[in-house]
Amino acid sequence: MIAGVIAPGRAYPAQAPLLDLAVQALTDRDAVVEVIAWTPPEGLLEIGPEPFVRAHVESALHRLAKATPNATPVLVAKSLGTHAAALAAERSLPAIWLTPLLHLDSVSEAISRNPAPALLVGGTADPSWLPEAATATGKTVVTIPDADHGLRPPGPLRAYTNALGTVATAIEDFLTTLT
Repeated sequence: MIAGVIAPGRAYPAQAPLLDLAVQALTDRDAVVEVIAWTPPEGLLEIGPEPFVRAHVESALHRLAKATPNATPVLVAKSLGTHAAALAAERSLPAIWLTPLLHLDSVSEAISRNPAPALLVGGTADPSWLPEAATATGKTVVTIPDADHGLRPPGPLRAYTNALGTVATAIEDFLTTLT
């Protein structure tokens, strides 16, 4: 049995498409899902967001453990939420990292040292997505060609919905390996 924690991005709430797809994939598997909502304070990126993200994720994990004590928590994080990578590594939590901040050594190193399985998803037009760093983690990697930090490729909406379909399928496949 799995349960999920959804950690949003700085300006990308859990109701946005990528995280909503993850919530749906988890609930389709009867998983209890703990969704984090936050308002990052001004200047957070300059002072270091890891403690802020860690506190929110630890709190969500605590609530989830009380609600489903026998479930394996799966962390799903977008961008800012990927600052929880060190916490995930410390607890050996499986994770889905959507547009992880791989340009930050602390994030890519934490993802690499986590013994649990992980899925990393990013786009080639996103400066924080480093395909070589993603592959070097040894985890499952999905790259969306030409997609930006929201995983939206240029062009018609069909390109975006196709990208969302690719991400949704990768999330479902990953969760299937955990159940």
